[in-house]
Amino acid sequence: GMIGVVAASLIGEQFLSPGGLFVIIGASAALSPTPGMIGYGSAKTAAHHYLQTYAHTPSSIRNDTTAVGILPLMLDTPSNRAMIGEDESDERYGTMVKPESIAKEIGEWIRHGHLRPHSGSLVKVIAKNRVEGAGGASFHLVR
Repeated sequence: GMIGVVAASLIGEQFLSPGGLFVIIGASAALSPTPGMIGYGSAKTAAHHYLQTYAHTPSSIRNDTTAVGILPLMLDTPSNRAMIGEDESDERYGTMVKPESIAKEIGEWIRHGHLRPHSGSLVKVIAKNRVEGAGGASFHLVR
């Protein structure tokens, strides 16, 4: 949530190496209205705004930190699978992004700084897979 994002940014200011990478997990659902999930959408939108503002703070700029928000539609986690239920023919299974796909992309950004989005960017993550999750994910700059 928002408190975790703020806390992580404050810790990052103290411990990130110059040229470091600060990443939060946001939500692509919060890019538009979230009826029925007002609290969730508001919290995620606030986290997105905080990240974009953090990218332009003097300490972030001075330390050459890249701050990026990753916005999956739905992470493939045990709790999200439990929420959907056992029916793997449910189309929502095809929208789930495996955390490993996100970790792999972040790893590339760490190893190859020139591949990183600009600081303050929000990057939507779209599953390329279907039910079995074998297709990975694609990353699209949205802001």
